[in-house]
Amino acid sequence: MPGQAPDAAARCLVREHERLEARLQAHLLDVVGGEFASAARHLADWRAALAAHIAVEERQLLPHLPEGARWPARVYLQEHERIALLADEYALRLAQVAAHPPEDEGARRRAALWLIDHAHALRHVLDHHHQREHQALALELPQGLQAQAWSTHD
Repeated sequence: MPGQAPDAAARCLVREHERLEARLQAHLLDVVGGEFASAARHLADWRAALAAHIAVEERQLLPHLPEGARWPARVYLQEHERIALLADEYALRLAQVAAHPPEDEGARRRAALWLIDHAHALRHVLDHHHQREHQALALELPQGLQAQAWSTHD
């Protein structure tokens, strides 16, 4: 938006991404601590928040992406699909660990490392996607539209 600092234009979306990241971090802290049942609850919480976030973007924001936008809506939609796929794959791995909790400290540490290693790809795609949205989507949509979309999401 002309005359508006990029930070201000992306404020709503950045705040939403920070909320999602805090939920994912709570999950990962449980994983690191070997608290796999709690990790599963936090992952379910994050997945629900992620689904709601994506729904807002796809239903309320992407349809208003202007002609000539830096990236077409299909790019964001494809990334949403990739994030969901990686999250599903990761959730299956966590379910395996939670179903058969490690019996000793060494096994707990190996399980935590195995999960963290597999969370890395998911986090990488999320970070890249969020950067794309901060650099383009948030700047190309009217602030009022964004504020309204995220206010109904809270």
